[in-house]
Amino acid sequence: MTSRPSVVSTRCPSLDAILQGGFPFSRLSLVYGEASTGKTTLATQCSVECASRGLKTLYIDADRSFSHARLSQLAEGNFEKIGEGIILFVPETFSEQRSLVERIESFITGSTGLIVVDTITSLYRSFLGPTEKVFVQNRELNRQLAYLAELASMRHVAVLLISQVHALPFRPGHQIEPVAKRILTYWSEVVLKLTSTANPMVKEARLERYCSANIPIASCFLKITERGLVKADV
Repeated sequence: MTSRPSVVSTRCPSLDAILQGGFPFSRLSLVYGEASTGKTTLATQCSVECASRGLKTLYIDADRSFSHARLSQLAEGNFEKIGEGIILFVPETFSEQRSLVERIESFITGSTGLIVVDTITSLYRSFLGPTEKVFVQNRELNRQLAYLAELASMRHVAVLLISQVHALPFRPGHQIEPVAKRILTYWSEVVLKLTSTANPMVKEARLERYCSANIPIASCFLKITERGLVKADV
């Protein structure tokens, strides 16, 4: 196994540039955005990058959006080797997600580099109900994130959280925020927002937070191709 870098590259130079090289190890990073903005493609690219460096990814596919066909495209002819580096879990309920997160450490070895939860809020959202139940679900989501944050720090792995969004009513323009924003942004030290633009082929990636306070908010434009997310000329 090659030496472990300090960040997980996204395999997209323009995106890495605003992320100071990629998503950092020992931290929780959050990527949120509407459907078809490239969230799962980005998570898969990071998984491919880890596998290419001899590092394994534990991929919790709570949204059932992981695609082996897409992985084959991004692996660029190296599907068998890359596929061996990604361990896929598919919880069906928020309770199953909780149990999986609580025992995910048992799957971590010295070669594990990345944990992906895509999406961290899909099963949480599907089981929301009366106010009393919302409180219980929020408490459980907070506990999962606290555990993942501790795990990232103690085991020196990068944790990448993907989140759904909801629209903000009574706000000018089409504004969105992550589902369970307060909880997710409390624990996430890197926050990246993906949005569509007037050109349906072009997406904007905007860095809203990075671990260091000295890192400025920055953005870049991307397009989704067979090779994954690449720089878009606008």
